Amino acid sequence: MGLRFAAVICFTLMTIFISGCNGGRETDEVAYVIGIGIDKAGEGELNITYQIAIPKALGSGGGGSGESGDSAGSKSVETVTIHTNNIAEARNILNTLMARVPNLSHNKAFFIGEELARQGVGDIFGPLVRYREYRGSMFIAIVRGGTAQDYLKKLNPKLELLPSKFIETMMLTHNETGYYVRSNLQEFYKSMKSGSDSPHAALISTNSVDGQDLPSGEKLPYEKLNEYLAGDIPVYGSAAASNFAGTALFRHDKMVGTLTTEETRMLLILQGNLPRAFTVIEDPQLPDKAVNIQMRLGEKPTITLSSKDGYLVFDVSVMLEGEVTAIPSGIHYEQGKDKKQLEAELSAVIQNQIEKMLKKTQLMGSDPVGFGYYSRTLFPTYQAWQQQNWDEIYPSVQFHIHVTTKLRRTGLMGKTSPIKGK
Repeated sequence: MGLRFAAVICFTLMTIFISGCNGGRETDEVAYVIGIGIDKAGEGELNITYQIAIPKALGSGGGGSGESGDSAGSKSVETVTIHTNNIAEARNILNTLMARVPNLSHNKAFFIGEELARQGVGDIFGPLVRYREYRGSMFIAIVRGGTAQDYLKKLNPKLELLPSKFIETMMLTHNETGYYVRSNLQEFYKSMKSGSDSPHAALISTNSVDGQDLPSGEKLPYEKLNEYLAGDIPVYGSAAASNFAGTALFRHDKMVGTLTTEETRMLLILQGNLPRAFTVIEDPQLPDKAVNIQMRLGEKPTITLSSKDGYLVFDVSVMLEGEVTAIPSGIHYEQGKDKKQLEAELSAVIQNQIEKMLKKTQLMGSDPVGFGYYSRTLFPTYQAWQQQNWDEIYPSVQFHIHVTTKLRRTGLMGKTSPIKGK
């Protein structure tokens, strides 16, 4: 009986001490930060912009999610910028501006101004990874040609109540087009530290929404699609003011350049992360017309490494599968030699694009694909590999690219025929 009584007492005490919520707070005591912008503000100084959800507006179904809101109801977020020299101090100051306690664990993304990104972000991301309220799954985006402060103030998605939902959905659906990458805090930090690949992040900006067309670079042979960077896409309407397009490339912790929308697709192909994407190429027999194809990876790329004449040589084999979605010329590309001709042209387009993208990354000394991981096989120990500087080796490596395309489907038409009498 004595043992049983002692056991009951112990279990009772355990339930008292381990089931409490000593640090718990009611929801009306907490301010939920859903977006954080970080900009350079001078030598050794930062502008930290916090986007905070307004529960009252959300509960009443309030309308505008932008800074000014709209006639349908009150705005759903409040944006505040703090001038300071580090993120920890910014959080302290934020707590002096409101009665509620800031909670950072629901932040969806970090927005980094391009000027700060080019200066270097190593001193910023170290503390972010260490502090428990910052989750490794939080997204990272680089604001091209502007500041994160301006971007967050202008961010006003029309189909979402909260900007955070817009950002989260955009990042999670990046593979619908392949025009930008999904990047988060943990992956970015790992790439900074590994030495085997280079960090990269989604490139974002605000469009002028006046329809101005600013393509980046010239089209390669057989191409029909223009290439863009964020902020240069020709669109109209306020709903299209914010866009994700392209990739920001880093060397160590400094941004060194960008990849366009098409170059980003090639990066995702080599990473094995392109489920599907629509592309447009010249009609092989009537170059003034185009053929629309939905392509996807048939299998992950095969990458092998060898050494020749003192140079590292990567042999990369890419297998694509395609579905024809439009043939305006009416030529029967669904079967026979015409089909093989179309497959060969798509393979040539993708191969040229991959070679162009890799050459560009080599000039910048940035390896976003992660070829450095394959180079480890050439060294007997990890310590021996660490003594090499992959960033210095990467610009001199050689690539042999081979792309194969198989058209598996032809949409809802089995045979194309030209318009009669035309």
